[in-house]
Amino acid sequence: MRLLKEILNLMGGYHVKSGIYHYYRNEYKQAVDFFRKALRDEPTLAESDRRLARYYMTETFVSSAERFESKDDPEAAERDFARAVEVSPDYPDIRFRHGRVLEKLGRHDDAIREYEAALDSDHGYLDAKVALAFCLLAVGREEEAAERFAEALEMKVRHVRDPYEKGLLRLREGMIDEAREFLREAFFSAPDRFAEHYRKALQLLKAEDWENALDEMDQSMELNPKFADLHNYRGICLCQLDRVEEGIGAFRRSAALNPDYVEARLNLAFAQLRAGQFKEAESQLEAVLALDPTQTAAALKVEELRTGRASESRRTPPRGGTR
Repeated sequence: MRLLKEILNLMGGYHVKSGIYHYYRNEYKQAVDFFRKALRDEPTLAESDRRLARYYMTETFVSSAERFESKDDPEAAERDFARAVEVSPDYPDIRFRHGRVLEKLGRHDDAIREYEAALDSDHGYLDAKVALAFCLLAVGREEEAAERFAEALEMKVRHVRDPYEKGLLRLREGMIDEAREFLREAFFSAPDRFAEHYRKALQLLKAEDWENALDEMDQSMELNPKFADLHNYRGICLCQLDRVEEGIGAFRRSAALNPDYVEARLNLAFAQLRAGQFKEAESQLEAVLALDPTQTAAALKVEELRTGRASESRRTPPRGGTR
């Protein structure tokens, strides 16, 4: 769940909502059928709703692939990762995971292409760089492998050095909380452990096991405190647990890490509405619409707030007047 439920209720037509319903019931074939119908048969569907359908279709294929992986069926997993890539070719993590399965199947040339695609989308993707180097080595491309290993070493050093230097600078300036965050990033970063906790958190989030999902997210944050998606998902858990003020803080942090993250800003606005912070929420909704004018949930909520305010002003007599 990338968005709060009250936002999802305002988005998508019948087919998108039906697809999401089946996705959360782990009924993947039915979910995909509905998402395909939405994208094919609803020409008036807003672009934000089309993106929502594509996002959930991608997640459906990934979830199905993970299920096949857990059953030790790499061929079926590969097919669904390939389908996920077809829908969302710019998701580096999916390209990387597809590459892993291809490599397991002995399809090294295809795996190399997927690792390279992951790096095209995220030039700092260390795991993809290392996997690419080993895969090149496996097919006898030793010189290219040596170059990739050298790049991976520099990348690994940079992953420690850059946040370390920023942390020391903040420490000298007396900015202790920021310093601690950068230094955690420098010394506690462990991509494999992070991925394990993060993926488990998303599975628990999907199952609406909010408490345990939050626990996994907190462990993930110890390993990667600057991942905007993680703070956004954490905010959803907190809001579902009625810890709305903490949820607002998590959404705010997510948006600060990635100012163009529309979903985090949208969640922030709706959490602020829950907390009665109407002026702040309306301002945030306007910021969402500035980033994405097609965002239906934001447009509907802004209209509702303005209509309610206009109605209230008509009901309220001027000072000194009579009714």
